[in-house]
Amino acid sequence: MKKFYAMVLLAAFPILMESVNGQNQENKLTGVSNSSGSLKSTTIYDLIRVKIENPYLFDQAVIYFYEGFADGRGPEDSDKMFNSSEKIPEVFTRIGNENFAINGFSSLEEKNYVAIPLSVRNRVSDDCTISADLSDFTEEFDVVLEDKELERYSNLRTTSYSYTPTTIGIEHERFVLHLTRKTTARVPTGILDEESDAANIRVFSKNETLNVDISSHLLNNPAISGQIEVYHLNGRKVTSRMANAGLNQIELAGGHIYIVSVALGSQMTMKKVAVR
Repeated sequence: MKKFYAMVLLAAFPILMESVNGQNQENKLTGVSNSSGSLKSTTIYDLIRVKIENPYLFDQAVIYFYEGFADGRGPEDSDKMFNSSEKIPEVFTRIGNENFAINGFSSLEEKNYVAIPLSVRNRVSDDCTISADLSDFTEEFDVVLEDKELERYSNLRTTSYSYTPTTIGIEHERFVLHLTRKTTARVPTGILDEESDAANIRVFSKNETLNVDISSHLLNNPAISGQIEVYHLNGRKVTSRMANAGLNQIELAGGHIYIVSVALGSQMTMKKVAVR
């Protein structure tokens, strides 16, 4: 009899463990849930499911795009329900001062760049990993996570990103999800944010001029072409031009912060720069 009860507990344990992960929330209008594999439809939305996990548990948030959605609050959005367990790391988005587990945005059809801040909540100091399920998201956009605190970028199409919480509690300003329309049909093989390559691409401003200094060896293959694109923070493209080895200079209006994308072949780096 004791053996029987032990077997029952072992069978039930995975279910009990799953139930103590982040809150499972579903939007009543769209049927979209922040838990994996629970979409009623996988065809009409461009959907990103962002996952954060630590050695104990995980949480997920949904970011999705559709022509009928609004960029402000709408019925396609679902408020974030925070978890009671301190071991659960949490991820969510915000509109103003409101927190969302499921967040809808207008269609990507006419957009080339979108930046979405991600908020996280950590109540234990264990390392966390952020990843993205892109199985229901268009292939036309690169998906890059920026860690503003460490100035690191990770291509979530090819890898996940691990970090150590430096703040116990909520961090609204540390992470940004950058969605950039690809200039070609190639899928990026990497992000130029490793120390070996980052040191060879310098992006800085001086006297209302954007400077992009590219080491010659990054473009010494004739088959590799380079492209520099500049965006306002609202996603509007400012300019685009070919990238050459050496110093590339672009005159821009001062008093603004820009997102600069440098694509070299199938690799890309993104930087934020203030032009004064």
